[in-house]
Formats: sequence, structure tokens, C-alpha cells
Amino acid sequence: QVARSANRGELPSDAVVNDILRKLVVPPALMSLLDRGSGDNGGVVIPQELRNAVASLTSPPQQVLKDVGVVPFMDELIGSLEQIPRLVEEVADGANDFIPTPASVKNAARRAYRARRTLILGYEDDPIDESNEVETLLVEARSVTRMKRPMIQIDVERKELKGNHATPLLAPPLELAGRAEDLLGQDEAKERLLYEQADATVEELTKWLEAGNL
Repeated sequence: QVARSANRGELPSDAVVNDILRKLVVPPALMSLLDRGSGDNGGVVIPQELRNAVASLTSPPQQVLKDVGVVPFMDELIGSLEQIPRLVEEVADGANDFIPTPASVKNAARRAYRARRTLILGYEDDPIDESNEVETLLVEARSVTRMKRPMIQIDVERKELKGNHATPLLAPPLELAGRAEDLLGQDEAKERLLYEQADATVEELTKWLEAGNL
């Protein structure tokens, strides 16, 4: 909710601000002040004058970002990111409704995976990353292939990049990225639209493809 408000160039609602404050480790004296605040149920109230001042300051640049498509894209992106904690919880709780099952996929890959070159990309901040297990599995598959056909060269390479489970999904459409970079500059556009790490992923894939003359 804070991110969505910031994306619209607004301060978060009083309810959101107070909810955040109550979830933080707040000294008892400050908590007492919050409980006696001037809101409907106590708590902090941001003056409307301050909200209006922030809106007047952010309105011109906000309209430009909206016109080039940055604001709606960021709104969709925030929605995607909101799904990640639930996905992590489901995996941690042992979600097993994958079809085919992970065990079936592993057995099939171990027996039949025959790609000559494979690049496995993982991300530093991905709590459900399985790139290490995938690498182990494909190395086993390589051993099986070499026993049958020892002259075949099979390369399995794994790299870890900065980012998280959603990084490959964060790149905006090329047209939007181009407009944002023209408006904001390349570095700021990547920072504002959160696609610097996605861009690094593309660069890594490009280098790997070029190394294989693909």
C-alpha cells in the first residue's frame, strides 16, 4: 500500500501509517501518544495541508511519468511482487500440486536430458531457488550420457546473479523502457522501473549465446 501510494505521488493513508507504526518496535511513551492521537481510533493524522503540498509538488513529474506509461507499469509490477510472499509460504508449507510432479521431472531429466550446453541462472535473494539442485541433476545426466557416448562434450554452467525470484519478470516492455530512458536517463530509468537486475540477466544470457555462436 505504501508503494502504491508512492507510485501515485501521494502520502499513504493515516490507517496505513498507524498500522506500520504499531508493527514497529515503538517505545511505550510513543505508543501511548499514538493511542491518544486525534484519529477516529487514536493514532497519527497527517494534516490535509501537508497532503495537498506533497500532491502539488509531485503532480507535474507524476503526470509526465504517467504519460510515458511508467505509473501503470509500476502498478502492475507492485501487484506481481505482492504475490511472492504467498508463493514462498506455499512452497515452505510443502505445496505439491505441480503437474508433472517434481520427482517425475527429475527422473526424466536424469535419464533423457541431452542438451550440449546449459546455463543455469540463480539469484542471491531467492528463498525458493533450486538452481543448485538443478545443476546436480544435470551433472548426473551428463555422466549417464558420457557412459553411453563418451565422445560427446556436454557443458553445464551455473551462475548466481543479484536479484530475487521475480527478477526475470521485472523488465518493462522495450518501448516503455526506451521512453523512460529518454526522459529520465538510463541509470535512473533502471532504478525507477526496477529492471537493472533483469537487464543484467539479459546481458548474461547474451554472452552465453554468443560464446556458443548461437
